[in-house]
Amino acid sequence: MLCKQKFSTITMADFNPFFEDEVGGIEDSIVAAVEEEKPRPTSKSEDSPKTVGPKEELSYDSIAVKLLKDNLWLSALELHTELTENGRQLPRLRDYFSNPGNFEKQSTDARGGSPQVGNLYRTSSETTFDSLDLARYSDDGNNQVDERLTVLEFELRKARETIKSLRANLTEAAESDIPSPVHSNTDMEGAVAEEATKPLERRAVNFLVNEYLMNNSYKLTSITFADENEDQDFDDWDDVGLNTPHPPDLLHLYRDFSRHVIVKPETKDVGCGEDTIDEEDEEEEQPEAVEADLNMSIEQQRQHYEAEMENLERQVFQLRGEKAELGMVVEKMEREIQSLRAPKQSTPMVSPITSPMKDPALHPDHRGERREPIGQEMTQDTPPSSTSSNQVEALRDIQPEEDGREEEGDEVDGVDDIDGVVNGDVRGGEGQEEFREVEGQTEEKMVDGYLTRRKNVSEAFQRALLGTIVHPVETTETRLLEEVSHIASSGQEVVEMLARCLPHIIPNVLLAKREELVPLILCTASSHPEARERDQLLNLLFNLIKKPDEDQRQIILSGCVAFAKHVGPTKAESELLPQCWEQITHKYPERRLLVAESCGALSPYLPKEICSSLVLSMLQQMLEDRAEEIRGSAVKSLGLVFSLIDDTDKYNQGLDLLLKALGDSSDSVVNATQQVFLSAFAGWAQDLDRLETNLISTVLKRLEVTAIDLQRPKPDLLQGERLIEHYAHTLQCLVPALYANILKTGPFKEQMQNGVEEDNEEVEIEVTRFPKPLCALHNLTVIMGDKRRLLKLMKAFDAFTIQEGETESWPSYNWLTNDYIPRLLEVVGRLDASHTNCVRALTKLFVHICKTFGPAFTDTKVTPKFQAVLNVPKEQYHTLVRSGQSAIAKATLPVFLCGVLGSHYREDDRHQISHYLQEAIVILGQCQAPQDSIHLAFNDLHANPTYHELLLAALWSCVVHTSSSVRIVTARLFELLAKGINESLVSSRVVPALITLSGDSDVSVRVATIPAFGTILENTNQKETLDRVYTQFQTFLDDTNYTQEHALMVQVIHTLGKIGPNSEPKFRDEFILPRLAAMAYTNSHSTNDANRAEVAMALFEAYSAISCCFLSVDLIRDAMLPGLRCLRKDMETVLPEHEGVVSSMIKDFESKIQGKERSSSFNNMAHNIQGHVAHLGEDARKKMASKIGAQKTKMGNVFSRKKP
Repeated sequence: MLCKQKFSTITMADFNPFFEDEVGGIEDSIVAAVEEEKPRPTSKSEDSPKTVGPKEELSYDSIAVKLLKDNLWLSALELHTELTENGRQLPRLRDYFSNPGNFEKQSTDARGGSPQVGNLYRTSSETTFDSLDLARYSDDGNNQVDERLTVLEFELRKARETIKSLRANLTEAAESDIPSPVHSNTDMEGAVAEEATKPLERRAVNFLVNEYLMNNSYKLTSITFADENEDQDFDDWDDVGLNTPHPPDLLHLYRDFSRHVIVKPETKDVGCGEDTIDEEDEEEEQPEAVEADLNMSIEQQRQHYEAEMENLERQVFQLRGEKAELGMVVEKMEREIQSLRAPKQSTPMVSPITSPMKDPALHPDHRGERREPIGQEMTQDTPPSSTSSNQVEALRDIQPEEDGREEEGDEVDGVDDIDGVVNGDVRGGEGQEEFREVEGQTEEKMVDGYLTRRKNVSEAFQRALLGTIVHPVETTETRLLEEVSHIASSGQEVVEMLARCLPHIIPNVLLAKREELVPLILCTASSHPEARERDQLLNLLFNLIKKPDEDQRQIILSGCVAFAKHVGPTKAESELLPQCWEQITHKYPERRLLVAESCGALSPYLPKEICSSLVLSMLQQMLEDRAEEIRGSAVKSLGLVFSLIDDTDKYNQGLDLLLKALGDSSDSVVNATQQVFLSAFAGWAQDLDRLETNLISTVLKRLEVTAIDLQRPKPDLLQGERLIEHYAHTLQCLVPALYANILKTGPFKEQMQNGVEEDNEEVEIEVTRFPKPLCALHNLTVIMGDKRRLLKLMKAFDAFTIQEGETESWPSYNWLTNDYIPRLLEVVGRLDASHTNCVRALTKLFVHICKTFGPAFTDTKVTPKFQAVLNVPKEQYHTLVRSGQSAIAKATLPVFLCGVLGSHYREDDRHQISHYLQEAIVILGQCQAPQDSIHLAFNDLHANPTYHELLLAALWSCVVHTSSSVRIVTARLFELLAKGINESLVSSRVVPALITLSGDSDVSVRVATIPAFGTILENTNQKETLDRVYTQFQTFLDDTNYTQEHALMVQVIHTLGKIGPNSEPKFRDEFILPRLAAMAYTNSHSTNDANRAEVAMALFEAYSAISCCFLSVDLIRDAMLPGLRCLRKDMETVLPEHEGVVSSMIKDFESKIQGKERSSSFNNMAHNIQGHVAHLGEDARKKMASKIGAQKTKMGNVFSRKKP
């Protein structure tokens, strides 16, 4: 048959199955063969195989049988693919290609050498590493193609296309549920409002919104939007839907909205009820017709609008060109007017014409247009040394031919002028004046960027002439050539030029001077119209200096603030904050510090919503930084941010951050928190009425818990004391805010109005009225904002406190007096006076409270509460004091005396201090209770010289007390007053009292005075006082009444050992060391081992302290060594563990003596040897002189003639 013949003529070698054109050719040949063989067939079934007869239609199954029989597998596969895509799949082809055994069999037959099967080679464009036929390029020469792999690869490619088509069908199915607006009879807006958003629509709209935010530099908003839609990938449109077409952006959709609005037909609202119309048929036919008409009208309108838009764009382009030309004409005319007004110079300055352009073909006004290089041919073939002369000669030859109409004189003048310019000669004359004029005149002669030439001078000649001077510079960058070849003619062009040049300038500027570029960068960034360029410039600003120091950071911060003020909050948010975010994890702490400071500095110029969200989260992250200076800066910025926040939901978060910062391990961070963050947050808490009930109460509660923990057995004393100091200082920083809040909420507005001063005189507040503020934020004048208002409120508050007015309507005042002060007093009562630092921290807190709220408040609200605690009935003295429950033995006494009574320096307070001191001395002495509280009070009061007389008077009143225990306490307190006071007071008040007490009948009283005498010896230089003390010590050691007292001797030894290194050398050498040696000798013969051991230990400590002093050899031999040998004897008997140390001390002193003796003997021997050598040298000198004289005599006789 003809069909079989045509199939047999088609071989696989005649086409490439991977090209669609060739595959189509095979299909065309098959169709042509069928058409030639038979007329138009009738419709038959295609599902079962049919034999081709003269009157039967050729079915696809028959074609498939033919293709498979002739081994045309690729054509059969192509047929199978197309039929499958059209929904008419043949079972025969499907079963054949789904059976891998068919391909293995055919591959074997093909490798057997069947001549009917051609080799199938893949095209180079489809050859990949995965599908590369390695056998084709192998060394064995086997070039057979593995048909199985080829067919499978082709099938894989078609399968992928099938998957793609299935995805498209799925997308269409998803979109098919959306009803067309054409078929809707309801209002479009109502339908959109009622219809729920489908997932595909939501994802598409989300993608377009994110794309709009990214294109318009809303980076931070885009990041937040992406975080809220984590289930969608905004980088891939295919994630929206399967093969869903990408619509235009939101801006185009908005502009194109009117085209997609379906106008309601005018006849819809008009009708007649009498006509009978088949509504059902009309409703069925109308939608298709309306949709077709609308599609046609929409397409026509779109074409019309596009054509109109193109026409308008051309008009805009032409108008812009005309505007630029007119601008150039206006500038040219203005320069011409200026040149005409300027006075003419007889000999204008002539400078060489130079140009930094590397490629002169670039037009100055049109940098994109290339032109012929000026003088390029001449500079390439001619040596530089002969260029000028050759060009001049060429010009001499060419000039008469080009301009024959010129006169001879003109020709000579023109050539002379050119000679002068080429050779660089500067001469005056009219020719040079015409060649070099002012700027306006020069530009007037410019045509297409070149000087106007004579009519007969060609453009090429003019270029060659100009090229002798303006020639390419090979070492200059093209970018710079383009910049200098175009002078900016407007401010906008200057800004754009700076934006292009600054990135190239900055790297070449010294690091120490780069801050000079900050104004340029900021002005350029604030004026540039493109967001991308502004972003790059601001990035340059933040990366300008590698490690900016304090001054450089302040310059950058000031610039950022100025930029934020200029551009407004929206641009500041979108352009400055991203730069801060990029630097937040920089490896250099200086850069992170710049970010922390920038967040605070920019917060007043950002939207409040951004401050309470993004900026707050950035600072919260930087609060975790490992560098303490960054945490400190972040804390300060947090204070500024919370002073701007209005969102009350952020209060608890701010309180947590505040407490966390207060607990930082760095003291600098804690100080910054207390001075800045705490003050700012207190202001916000005051606005929310949470200052007393929340903020201060939270800190006070932590103070109470810590004080309770210190009372437990085996507490962590170091950590507990540190926390109490910390919380007490935090409450101290809150006192100004508390006082300001009470003043603002006080019920004395009428008193202020009645007491308004009419004069405008400046009101000054007493310097000592308030305690010295730690920083400006603690200054009450700054907090209140008006000094006059503060003074009026202070006076009204004092008057109200004295009168004790009604306070029911004043909750903050009631909280202060009934809750705050009592709770603090309870904390003080829990602490032992031995916690010195804690007691002093609480004392400072009460000083600030009393001085801030004034004397009236202290007298009426604070002092009575302390007095109620301290005033104990006499019958309960012993019970309460000895049990440790009395406030006198606790921290309450020093806090009351120094923090409350000592805060205002009034005479009445001084009397109360003296009274409570005397009472405490008596009570503690009689009860024999711990004396830490009274000692601490004396120490703190002693620091103020105004209390010295008061303290001495209180002690003198107890010197003659009937109780010996009271006198012992008094003697020990004199030791505290013996240093740091005037020597006249020591001589007139302290020494007489001590001498009186040293003669007391009670040995314990006498022993208690010895340390005070030692302190006087250490701190006094007055000879009379020292002599009286020396006499007293001699009395202690010589009087038999004292020497028999073991406790007294031990105390004397301790005191002498303590004062030995600091006393006068004469007193140490002549009194202390001999006395110690005598007591060591006496102790070595003692029979009481207990007393002997105690004295030996005291001597051991004394000798250990004095051994560090400089001692002479005689003193060591006569005083130190005898005493140490006696002490070693005692140690061997009673304290053997210290015997080795004493023996080592003895050896050291003995070696010192021996070394000095050897040094002395060596010096004597050296002196003797030196004298002997000097004697021998004198003898040798005399003998040598005599020999020289003899030789001179003999030499003189040599030249004398012997007489005959």
